[in-house]
Amino acid sequence: MSKRREMLSALVGACAGVFSWTLGSEFVDEFRTSEVRYTTFRNETQSQQSLSVLFESESDPVFWETYELEPGEVVEFDGFDRVGDYRVFARWDDVARSQRLETGERAVAVVLAFPFGDEDLLIRDRLFSSLSPSQRSVERTQNDSSA
Repeated sequence: MSKRREMLSALVGACAGVFSWTLGSEFVDEFRTSEVRYTTFRNETQSQQSLSVLFESESDPVFWETYELEPGEVVEFDGFDRVGDYRVFARWDDVARSQRLETGERAVAVVLAFPFGDEDLLIRDRLFSSLSPSQRSVERTQNDSSA
């Protein structure tokens, strides 16, 4: 009888462990997810520049585009319909950057600049709620310097 009780106890313990692990990993995945709600690409240089951008969510490409940006040109658009663990990759000439996005609803900016005489490619990731109301509803697409 005690052997049966031990087996039943072990089986219940194993089921509880599997259930806790499954529920815990779902919670952690949900806790780590990002949602890209707004993106902007900006050329702060004095000449036309080529920028390639790739957004991946959980290692799957979600967005991949190359832009020829005029001096001061800004390209803006709403984010993506997919929620997940995002990473942004950007390339400008010989400069390449990547960044994993923080969790939550995010706004992402990729900026081409010459801050100290050298080329620099900046990726900025911030909370979507920190944007102004005009930035939250993207009706414009290009050449808007107010963003």
